[in-house]
Amino acid sequence: MTRKRAAHFVSWPYLVNNPSNQTLISALLELGYDVDVFTSDPALKLDQYGPRVTPRFAQYSYRWLLRNLLHPRWMGYQLFSGTTEEPMAAAGLLARIYRGRCITLADEIKSGSTSGQRSARWKALCRFGMRASNLTIVNTVERIEIQREYAGLASSHPIAVMPNSFVTPPAPGDRAVLRRERGIPEDALVVCYSGVFSLGNGAVWFAQALAQQRDAWFWGQVVPQDAIAGALLPWLDGRERLVIEPGPLGWTFPSVSMAAADVGVVVYLQDAPQFLNMGIASTRLCMFLSMGVPVIASRQPSFQFIEDYDCGVLVGSADEFVAAIDTIRLRLPAMRANALRCAREYIDAPGHYRKLVDAIASHCST
Repeated sequence: MTRKRAAHFVSWPYLVNNPSNQTLISALLELGYDVDVFTSDPALKLDQYGPRVTPRFAQYSYRWLLRNLLHPRWMGYQLFSGTTEEPMAAAGLLARIYRGRCITLADEIKSGSTSGQRSARWKALCRFGMRASNLTIVNTVERIEIQREYAGLASSHPIAVMPNSFVTPPAPGDRAVLRRERGIPEDALVVCYSGVFSLGNGAVWFAQALAQQRDAWFWGQVVPQDAIAGALLPWLDGRERLVIEPGPLGWTFPSVSMAAADVGVVVYLQDAPQFLNMGIASTRLCMFLSMGVPVIASRQPSFQFIEDYDCGVLVGSADEFVAAIDTIRLRLPAMRANALRCAREYIDAPGHYRKLVDAIASHCST
């Protein structure tokens, strides 16, 4: 019996192992598909998925589409899927031409100030691919209507929600060992910044807290957006209490290492619609809470659940950010327990995953 095959197109190779892609690939495998993952790196290592997942090459350009759209190999696929935004130009066109099912994994919504540099014509082709889908996946309920409006989806178009969280988080590391290897005192309060280090993600707030919270240590698992940001980190006031984790870190180590952290930084100051509606689309938020680390988050309606569960503090300025560290310090054991409860009850990655599998089976069966 011939196995079903899915072609999954991903924007950047390093994103293949992030929670969103890992969850979709796992769901397709569970539903009996072999999955070919298309990125710009045909030698991408996908051993963790097993022999039924294979790396393939694709580029998101008119030239690649013209050279490849009519290749007979596409007749062997029953389902096409892609992340947003550029991969959906390929996935949507192929699904229409070869009458396959299609899934949009809308992990980004490229509207407003995050529209990107691609031409209006190319972006229209990407949105066509989104409309060609039988199912759309967003990472938080607050983004359903944003994606529906941006892509021009019908009101009846099915949209599933899958948080940007691993269904089964990795086991935590050894707190004492992690701290000892980095020279962090055993009894220090550790504030962790994980991810892109930029103004929009609270880099200045982090720097002010480092200078003013003299009793805390700060851990930067940072991805500098430019060389200047990375070069300035070791010169910040309070740098003797700053540990900068060398990268690249991959997608598993940050979760494992949270055993050594006490407070997580979840700040989004950008004005694009997707950043004003982060909710459980925030990978770092889901990571911190699932590992029992309370958070300081920028104030927005989609983060209200953080205070409802008493697993963190919402702030609107650098001064509030600095003060929130003391708030968490005084209630750390209770907030740790609340973070784990919030991850189980509100984020509920396993429950969302089961609903996702059911949605794919319902709307994308061939």
